[in-house]
Amino acid sequence: MFCSGCGHTLAASTMVCPACGRGTGVRPAGPVRSNFPPLVSVAVPAIRFSYAGFWMRFLAWTIDAVLLSGIAFVVLGRLVSLARIGSIFSSLEGFDDLDNLDDWYAALGLGATVLFFLFYILVSWLYHAFMESSAWQGTIGKRALGLVVTDIGGAKVTFGRASGRYFSRLVSSMIPLGIGYLLAGFTRQKQALHDLLSNCLVLRKSS
Repeated sequence: MFCSGCGHTLAASTMVCPACGRGTGVRPAGPVRSNFPPLVSVAVPAIRFSYAGFWMRFLAWTIDAVLLSGIAFVVLGRLVSLARIGSIFSSLEGFDDLDNLDDWYAALGLGATVLFFLFYILVSWLYHAFMESSAWQGTIGKRALGLVVTDIGGAKVTFGRASGRYFSRLVSSMIPLGIGYLLAGFTRQKQALHDLLSNCLVLRKSS
């Protein structure tokens, strides 16, 4: 740049012209002033994960089983009440047996039992699949113990994968002596058979 008074060639950072002493209007470099308060760094504890062992998972399963059983037995109680109403009707004169069963009580009792198991499987599937694919990444029992379900890469599972994991438990249940479940205590990544089949992990959070 040039001095506005004498035309002398100046460097861009020159504040006073050395030839004539005229100020150039250049201000000294300094920290940029801001109206915003300075940022304060806050230390956030890192969350660490480890593979969840057999007994931690068993305890989480127990919590969930108690919860689901309570819901199922409430529904079963309603169905039994319906069966009792059927037994009252079957005792009336002229009320024929249904399909050669002893009475309406037996028929409705059988239906109540079937509906109970179907209801339990349906609710249990939706409960596990929705909860494990949600932001919680686990059921209430797992949440209580700090456990999460992930895929083999550690990412949140989809509803489809969570459903596959749930129905893979049927395979684990068919193996004698609970070996399908006991594998969680011996495999390198603490995976049960249904975890291996669905490519899932169960991890424990610790700070």
